[in-house]
Amino acid sequence: MKTIWQLPKDVPQEMKKQFPEFHPIILSLLYQRGLTTQEQIDEFFNPDYSSDLHNPFLFKDMSKAVERIERARKEKEKVVVYGDFDVDGVTASVVLFKTLKKIGLNNLEIYIPSRENESHGLNKSALKMFSKKGVKLVITVDCGSYSNKEVEEGSKLGIDIIVTDHHRPEKKVNAFAFINPKYKAEKYPYRDLAGVGVSFKLAQALLSSKQGESYKAFEKWLLDLVALGTIADRMPLLGENRTLVKYGLLVLNKTSNLGLRALIKNLGLPLGSLKSDDVAFYLAPCLNSAGRVNHANDSLALLLSENKEQADKWALKLKETNNQRQKMLSKTIENLKKRKEELEQKWIFIITRNCPTGVAGLAASKIAKDYGKPTVIFLEKHLRGSARVEGDFDLFKSLAKFKKYFLDFGGHNRAAGFKLKDKIYLESLKKGLLEEAKSIKPEELLPKLFIDAIVDLEEIDWDLYNEVEKFEPFGEGNEMPNFLVRKVKLIDLETVGKQNNHCRLYFKGGKKMIYFFVDEETEEKKLKKGENYDIVFCLGINQWNGQQELQLKVVDLRKS
Repeated sequence: MKTIWQLPKDVPQEMKKQFPEFHPIILSLLYQRGLTTQEQIDEFFNPDYSSDLHNPFLFKDMSKAVERIERARKEKEKVVVYGDFDVDGVTASVVLFKTLKKIGLNNLEIYIPSRENESHGLNKSALKMFSKKGVKLVITVDCGSYSNKEVEEGSKLGIDIIVTDHHRPEKKVNAFAFINPKYKAEKYPYRDLAGVGVSFKLAQALLSSKQGESYKAFEKWLLDLVALGTIADRMPLLGENRTLVKYGLLVLNKTSNLGLRALIKNLGLPLGSLKSDDVAFYLAPCLNSAGRVNHANDSLALLLSENKEQADKWALKLKETNNQRQKMLSKTIENLKKRKEELEQKWIFIITRNCPTGVAGLAASKIAKDYGKPTVIFLEKHLRGSARVEGDFDLFKSLAKFKKYFLDFGGHNRAAGFKLKDKIYLESLKKGLLEEAKSIKPEELLPKLFIDAIVDLEEIDWDLYNEVEKFEPFGEGNEMPNFLVRKVKLIDLETVGKQNNHCRLYFKGGKKMIYFFVDEETEEKKLKKGENYDIVFCLGINQWNGQQELQLKVVDLRKS
């Protein structure tokens, strides 16, 4: 699929004059991230835990939530932490659960709904069960912003509900307290916290009145979970999130959590030098697999493990579950790609009975990416749809036009989910989305490749690599920088790798690049010596035989 190259904006002359100490390439990286003042740059490169985190009591309902939890502690009420089944939800649940235990609540449990049978958010059946067990307070984490009816049901049952969430709400939930940075009337200065980030702010507020170093240390030891959930949920790693994740990775690399230590060891990851990519590509998918294949309680059990033997057992089970998830996804995508008629529509809408609930969203993402169209995978058995899109098209906004058909609905710009009120609305929804697709501009669906700086190959050296490393941790909003070099002549090339599916490119002056996983069907296989190319690449390190060399990895290329 064609990709739009988003060229970097020119750095203003005023900024160049203000920061002459920065290499022009580094200055461009800062400018593309919106870091233009001394204060912003200082916070980015040197985040300070004591000064760069906002006061949790800036949330309008935070004091109210803390007071209600304190009453629950004094009156020894039964309390439930109600989470979600992804990594963000599970880590948010553990952060709050451990904090409530620390401040003296003992009549306490965590409830994670089943993806297969309950889906996201509060549900009335669970609330009725809580009521029978004498629960007086439910605190949601990473969910609840679309649960007005359920909150009303809880009130009738004599249960107070505190909602903590980060999903974009349509309106304020009429809960005892509503803590969500995305709520438009909220005054909290940072909008992009993950669900675990919001849970952590509540934890900070609860711990703030406690005296003694043990409480301060306890707060910081929660940061490994905060980093894990924030990276896994692909939240922007700028502002407060950057501070939380930077310190969280420090904690993760010496984590005291037995479950995390066991999983890191089981996956063969380098404890002590873990980076954000290790979380995003290995730890997070493994933890997520529990909620997709079995139940997220498996991940919860891992993170709450109290001895090494228990932790090792859950780590091994999660690794096996993740392998099972990968096989399920591959088989599902293979089957979905046989649905030629639906795949030809401008808005792909596939109704299926065979797609496992846990991989529907992943499958929708893959189809949307491969076919360049908004995609809905609709599970007929559950009347649930998972929707995904590439590019700048606002999927959430489009689907929201049909919320009259939905029993529940939520998500983000490029990912959303819904449940139909009744199957009779299915055809109307399909027709509506196909009509909606007519107004989509083709460029809205094209993936964008953001370029941070235009460079000459001669500028790429170890000094630049060391400066780029200071931008870690990389992730959403602060991706690994992409560099563009123009009109470079290809001197030679060779296929490498066990399956000959990589290509090493050689250029004038001794510079070389590696192009991984070159597809035989693409134009890139037709690279010719002597031709000039424009190449987007990123930096890495190649280690072999105890040696290190700077590696330039091709992201995309075109003939000049």
